[in-house]
Amino acid sequence: MHCNAIFIQLESLKRKEMTRFAAFADSPYFNKHRDVRALVNYFSEIYPEFTAKNCDRTVLFKMLFPNNTGHNQAQLAIVFSYTQRLLEQFMVVDELAQAHVFEDKALYFKQLRKRNLRSLLHVEWDETDEKATKLSVSKDFADVDIAQAQLKSSQLKAEKDAISLAMGTPNLSHLLEKQRHLDAFYLIEKLRDACEITQRSRLQKAALPSQPLLENLLESLAQNPAMLNEHPVLDTYLQVYNLLKDNVLARFKSCVLVIQQNERHFHREAAQGLYNYLQNCCIEQINRGDADFLRELYTLYQLQLDNGLLLEDGVLPEWHYKNIVTTGLRLDERIWVRDFLENYRLRLAPAVAHNAYSYNLAAYYYHTGQTKAVLPLLIQVEYTDLRYNLDAKALLLRTYFDLSEDEALMAHVDAFTQFVKRNKSLTDFQKKGYFNLVKLTKRAYKLKSAASFAKQGKWLDDLKKLEMDLANAETIFNRSWLVSKIVELRPG
Repeated sequence: MHCNAIFIQLESLKRKEMTRFAAFADSPYFNKHRDVRALVNYFSEIYPEFTAKNCDRTVLFKMLFPNNTGHNQAQLAIVFSYTQRLLEQFMVVDELAQAHVFEDKALYFKQLRKRNLRSLLHVEWDETDEKATKLSVSKDFADVDIAQAQLKSSQLKAEKDAISLAMGTPNLSHLLEKQRHLDAFYLIEKLRDACEITQRSRLQKAALPSQPLLENLLESLAQNPAMLNEHPVLDTYLQVYNLLKDNVLARFKSCVLVIQQNERHFHREAAQGLYNYLQNCCIEQINRGDADFLRELYTLYQLQLDNGLLLEDGVLPEWHYKNIVTTGLRLDERIWVRDFLENYRLRLAPAVAHNAYSYNLAAYYYHTGQTKAVLPLLIQVEYTDLRYNLDAKALLLRTYFDLSEDEALMAHVDAFTQFVKRNKSLTDFQKKGYFNLVKLTKRAYKLKSAASFAKQGKWLDDLKKLEMDLANAETIFNRSWLVSKIVELRPG
């Protein structure tokens, strides 16, 4: 019973949503089943403790049917079936209620027109038409998708045209306005999808599919710059699309400025998507060796922190926390990173805050040369997240190397190797990267330990062989660190 789909959905609800669902179930318009009402109210009372004990089928049956003797699973299943349908209906209605663009006035006007309530139409229409016009060119879309706003505007214009026809006063301007809003809706959606298609093709290293209609639209936009001026959202997506097709630093900087200028025209999720495109562009160029984009990535993180776009319900995901620290340290922004570590520590989810803070503080200490402070932070934490676990083990490897902890390093090399070998969640690429890191670090450490007493000729040959193997290794994590350690080994 506890694995039932309904519990999976209920667990996804926030407290306010659960309360709204209970109120929804209490409404006789939506629900006329007393047993369903009782079940939903029970779920609201025990929220979020949907445990096997609380939701055992015998417990639920006795709660719903206290006068029945025995247990009737078929009877309980019927109540669950109606409850599932009600939950589906609630999710749809709640979503529509949250997307409060014009409150679907077009449907309301359609009803007034069908009922021939023309006196109400004139008064209601003037107010709504003014509101629609303001919203379609609004300067702040915290909760509104501008493309959907354009679509709603077109629907309102279509209804006004229908009203005019019904009154015997057809007006061409209504249809022209409808077309103008439809054009804006279509172009925004088309370019938004074009950005996503281009992005996914790059990430998946797949050929960009042919889009002949898109090319025609782009050519039309190039000949009609007034439309881009009228619709900043359209202009922004065009800039991002061009960047994704040809990412050079000058174009990147220009695109960042455009997004900053037009960010207020996007609702939160869309704005997050724009910055995600920019971040991926940076990471791609950084991986190609363009160090200039590291500073750009750092700036992007700061911009998003300033406007709260990296937070999810007030919480900073631990991976944003780690990536920001890593980027800042690579730029040697020590003071800023130290402040960030402390200021955003309280923004982490409680379940991961200690581990995330300990690891990233250890990374900070390592970068700033406070190597002895690293070990206590890493050893005291058992990382349940695989990526954090691997990064912590790699950092521990580097720390043992720098501190010349012979026994600890060799023991860690063996443990790290076994961990990678046995972990079935790792891809072949990841396994190869970590195997090479461990193997070559072990060889570098042996050279480091033997530098003072080994035969010089043999030692130098081994060092050259290590340098060659490192250069030829296609996949290896922490390559730049290992290169720096080998450079330190070179005589004079």
